[in-house]
Amino acid sequence: MPLRPGIPYPRRALRRSRALLAAVAALSVARAASASPQDVFGYGPRATALGATGAASAEGAEAAWANPALLSLARSRELTLGFQATRLALRADGPGMPGPMHAEPSEGTLVAAQLPLPLKRWLRDRIALGLAFYAPTDVLVRGRVLYPETPQFATLADRVQTFSLQAGLGVDLGRGLRVGGAISALAGIAGTVHVATDTSGAVGTKVDDQLIATFGRIVGASYDLGDAYRVGVTYRSKLEARFAVLITVRDLGFDVPEFNIAGLAQYDPWQVQGEIARVKGKTRVAVGATFKRWSSYPGAPEPTVVCPPEKPDCLALRVTSPGFHDTVVPRVGVEREVLADPRFKLLGRAGYFYEPSPAPEQKGVSNQLDNDRHALTLGWAVATLAPWPEGRFEAYFQLHKLVPRAHEKDMSEVAPGAVGAPRVETSGHVLFGGVAVTARF
Repeated sequence: MPLRPGIPYPRRALRRSRALLAAVAALSVARAASASPQDVFGYGPRATALGATGAASAEGAEAAWANPALLSLARSRELTLGFQATRLALRADGPGMPGPMHAEPSEGTLVAAQLPLPLKRWLRDRIALGLAFYAPTDVLVRGRVLYPETPQFATLADRVQTFSLQAGLGVDLGRGLRVGGAISALAGIAGTVHVATDTSGAVGTKVDDQLIATFGRIVGASYDLGDAYRVGVTYRSKLEARFAVLITVRDLGFDVPEFNIAGLAQYDPWQVQGEIARVKGKTRVAVGATFKRWSSYPGAPEPTVVCPPEKPDCLALRVTSPGFHDTVVPRVGVEREVLADPRFKLLGRAGYFYEPSPAPEQKGVSNQLDNDRHALTLGWAVATLAPWPEGRFEAYFQLHKLVPRAHEKDMSEVAPGAVGAPRVETSGHVLFGGVAVTARF
């Protein structure tokens, strides 16, 4: 870029400013932030072991995510502490493809609590609160926004690494009808970076970044069908965790546009989950499905240069929609009381769900890859009873097997030698599991 006429500019400062701008450009391309782990796996040791069901069958504080109406079933105070981890093994094979795709492992802590309100008369045992959150051990939110042609798994690699919180309230209206609501929160980033020269001609920066929270709504209802069966439905609004860092450059001797380093760090589409469950007896079963509105997903990146209102058609690059489509996820979970004793009982759990990919086949230059997934879920629990201290020890596990997929490139749109042309094949698996201890008091 040429210098402005008549303005002296030290060569050393020029070199430093160019280095700084190069770093900013690198940041804007490869290092920004990419939805929540509960949308991928479910929330809580019991629900995740039962095929991520829960709209009609959730118990304890995990109902704050699955269906807040079921918090009203709480009759005692409980506190749950747990640890869980995720490992991803993803592959993309084809010309220019890396083969094994690097994906950061995720580990974090789970904390949940339920608290029935000690009300009297007709409100007794009708209202309860629930709090549930997950915190990664090394980050509050992680994600990446890459060029569309860069090989990437759009809905998996970074969606499992973010702090999340659910707080809800459930109310028993009587006659088997319950309703509830909750707030769900994710972590995001907002701030500014101001680059300018001081009176000595040296380049300096002023950074003001903030960790912010973004909120979504969860609303649920359930109805008892006699003593043994229940139906439930849960609505979860769209939940977006954005990052937005505005970089301004002034007084460097040449014009530099503002850089808008922004995008979606995490994204949960709005969804509706319906379910019917057998909730009494030694064998309990839940069957349901979740509709996810992925067609509203705008894509992770935003324009690096934002056009001013007076010139909406400036030369800034436009961000195209990834063309995601809506999906329906069928789910089933089974819990069996394996062993009963006056002092404890042993429960076995298993489940399955099928998660269709919302991403279309990548026929053009874009390589935003994704696969359908079969998810097998397993778990067990030991519940101690009086006269021992009442509580539970639980373990849970999920194996997600990606259905192999081929992307045939349209060579009329893709230049020879482009990454992935003429064919890309993707596959892999995801392992997820954890342990939790619950104390009742």
